[in-house]
Amino acid sequence: MALVRHSTDAAAVTVRSEASSAHSPHIMLMYRNYSAVARASRPAPHLGVRGPRLVARVAQARREGATSQARVATVEQKQDGGDHFLDALLRSFLLGVGAGALVETTHVLFKFFDLAASSGSEIMDVLPSSLPEFAPLFVWDHIAAVGGWVLLYVVEAIAILSVLNRYPDDNKKADRTIRHMATLTKRLVPLKLGAIKKALYSVSAPSRNRATVAASAAPVAQRAAEAGGAPLAFRDGGADTLERIREELEAEAARGPRIPSGPGGPDDEDKPATKAKAQPTPRSPAALAERRRAAGLKPGQLDPAVLAPGGLSRREKELIDRKSYLKNFWYAAAISSDLGDDTPLGVDILGGRITLFRDQETGEVLCVDDWCPHRGAPLSGGKVKQDPSTGHTCVVCPYHGWAFDAEGRLRDVPSAEPGRWPKRPLLSSYPVVEQGGFVWLFFGDLPEDLRPPIPGSFVPELNDPKWHAVYGEIEFDCGHWGVFENAIDMAHIHYLHSDSFGNSSQPRIHGMTATRPSPYNVESQFRIHNKPMNKLWEWTNTGDSVPVTAKAMLPSTSAVTIDLAHGVSMITFVNTVPISENKSINRFALIRNFMGWEGFDDYARNQMFKILGEDKVMVEKLHPEALEHEYSLSPDGPQVAFRKLRDEWMRLGYGSRHGIARVPGGTAQNPARDM
Repeated sequence: MALVRHSTDAAAVTVRSEASSAHSPHIMLMYRNYSAVARASRPAPHLGVRGPRLVARVAQARREGATSQARVATVEQKQDGGDHFLDALLRSFLLGVGAGALVETTHVLFKFFDLAASSGSEIMDVLPSSLPEFAPLFVWDHIAAVGGWVLLYVVEAIAILSVLNRYPDDNKKADRTIRHMATLTKRLVPLKLGAIKKALYSVSAPSRNRATVAASAAPVAQRAAEAGGAPLAFRDGGADTLERIREELEAEAARGPRIPSGPGGPDDEDKPATKAKAQPTPRSPAALAERRRAAGLKPGQLDPAVLAPGGLSRREKELIDRKSYLKNFWYAAAISSDLGDDTPLGVDILGGRITLFRDQETGEVLCVDDWCPHRGAPLSGGKVKQDPSTGHTCVVCPYHGWAFDAEGRLRDVPSAEPGRWPKRPLLSSYPVVEQGGFVWLFFGDLPEDLRPPIPGSFVPELNDPKWHAVYGEIEFDCGHWGVFENAIDMAHIHYLHSDSFGNSSQPRIHGMTATRPSPYNVESQFRIHNKPMNKLWEWTNTGDSVPVTAKAMLPSTSAVTIDLAHGVSMITFVNTVPISENKSINRFALIRNFMGWEGFDDYARNQMFKILGEDKVMVEKLHPEALEHEYSLSPDGPQVAFRKLRDEWMRLGYGSRHGIARVPGGTAQNPARDM
């Protein structure tokens, strides 16, 4: 029987079963797939089957509650969105007033010296009667001051808006980018304006802001309550929602599994008979019974032909393997420019969370787990400092000031006596390398001389001064597999991107070949018919098909090179990085060998975001779990070749279901023991 334990932690509800956690998912899948064969003798409900489903339903209810709270927090956060604009307004105002005052003073001095030169010693007698001559200068000086103020503010406001448009779904990254943006007003007025802004906030209407937040949060809370019943009960340790979910699962098990509808299925029992007898489909019970009789299987006997090692069907194992992470490979953990010199950067990756920071002397990137082992505070919210006694660069916890070095060892506890703390590493540390504009994290346990090459090394143009790259990233609310395969799928561009470079009038792909240049990558060569994005790009049109090279590197990196007319070439270098089982991120570089000046960067980056945004809408809708098989043709050559390569590494034991997440018991998952 199941044992349900309610933890005193407000966010913890755990469920345990007597069945092994490694076998429970297998039992659940077999129960669902083969219940149609043994419908006449349904098995009694077994908690080994319901346990994982109960955990999943509980997790779903908790996620719904967390989502509603996150939406309310987002509403509150938007109230502070004008801080950057206020900062720009104040700085431009100070510059405008200062410039007006400077010009005004200069004009007065020039006028005074002119009168002094013409009047000589009688200057003091002439000055009172000459004062009206100064008036026009004051008027024009004030006009210049106000004009300068408005102009400076408009320029900086446009820069702020461009950053907000670049990161519409990542407020933290937008805020960090704006704060570190070196604008003209920040260079000319390098002052902290916190006191002035606080004074302005204090005379504003805070009650009105709170009322706005409450009014915006009310419908969010109402929708969450209607959709999830009482999801917030888990936050307080309540058991009502848990019991309700258990009762639903009990009722579902009592009804028995439902056979998919189809000709000859239960959905047809109440329909009037037709003259022509329906032919059994491959998924109907009649066709299944036919195949079983042909194989000589007795009633209730399991067909071994549909199973892979471990008791799963081949299709089920294939889908599970796609959600796994490949260990002993390099992942693009961050874009180099996003990591400052003295501020740590938290990154969700491979089912866990890390923090990156730079060595204060060498600038080398270092990496440890993000959660402080003291009370679980995020180290990425702290600061970076150098230990004066040892010279080690440490990341400092923002909660109690505990300082950890690059190996995860505790170097300082301000509230404790010196040296009175554990000497062993308390945090997991990870090898990281900065290359080609990315920070690469090695997930695995291989020694340095046996590690595979970094995916960026397959694209030398990243470090070639004749090529110019722009960087960016975009998140996807789905697993990494479909996101990665989309990057090497050329057949979709003529439809998803038909308003840019896709050519739906000539969608055929010519001369598809696929090779394996190394044990770590596959490469495909083919030709496509593209079209210029607009009239400005007509000069790159070849008038015929253009050559394309698509490289796919383990674990999940792609590089697609397209060669246009007049020697113009572009490379989309995309690293699809798993965040969790159901979330991923594309960290990309768009590399070009033309228009290498920075004024073209924003346009190139925005075009890349537009294309990836179109991909995001479709990829998040993909549902391969609904298919019994996936059919591939010759245009799918890059995906098919990469699937075979990755499957070989999976069979060698390089798969990991947990990533760098912590497993029950509080210890970090060891990739060497993962599978």
